[in-house]
Amino acid sequence: MSFSPGKLILYYKMELAKHILNLNKYSIEETAVYCGFSGVANFSRKFKQEFGLSPSAYRENGLITGFKPEDWKIPLSNECFNKLIQLISEYKWLAKLLVIIIDNLDNEAFSIEILSNKLFMSPSNLNRKAKALFGFPAIRLLRDIRLQYAAELLMLEKKSITEAASLAGFFDISHLSRVFKQNFNCSPSKYKDYNNVFPFVDLLRKEL
Repeated sequence: MSFSPGKLILYYKMELAKHILNLNKYSIEETAVYCGFSGVANFSRKFKQEFGLSPSAYRENGLITGFKPEDWKIPLSNECFNKLIQLISEYKWLAKLLVIIIDNLDNEAFSIEILSNKLFMSPSNLNRKAKALFGFPAIRLLRDIRLQYAAELLMLEKKSITEAASLAGFFDISHLSRVFKQNFNCSPSKYKDYNNVFPFVDLLRKEL
């Protein structure tokens, strides 16, 4: 992953700010000065842009930790959904990201470059944020939500495999079947016949 010098400096400033806030020994004003910000307003604005809450709120409540590898697994579960809702409440950029993804699920040409542009951030910054919360880059998050939606279409809406592939943004049946088997350990047709699925994407759409 590569950062511009400015992004790298801001990243280390924010990591230092979190450390100082966790110590609970210095005021917000002192923290801003110590971390090299021009003032409290500038520090608070940058901190909220990065983490979705103010420095004082962070000091009081801390940040909700992201997913552990075992928490985020295809098919996505009720527990995974509840954890994601917690994160959305704290990281406003994540809520925007998910809205954009869900609005573009049927767009097979939708890419991480388009997503990052819509979020007004670089692809590298988007991947950094995604890895901090999920442990993997944004491209996998997009793929996993597409896969989950395809499974829901097959099981809950009784769509054909062709319809599910199209509505979930896969290029064709072969593309869906290949990726589906890699993650569900069975073909879409077998999954449709023998399994159930939590309505993750459907509920997420309603929450957002």
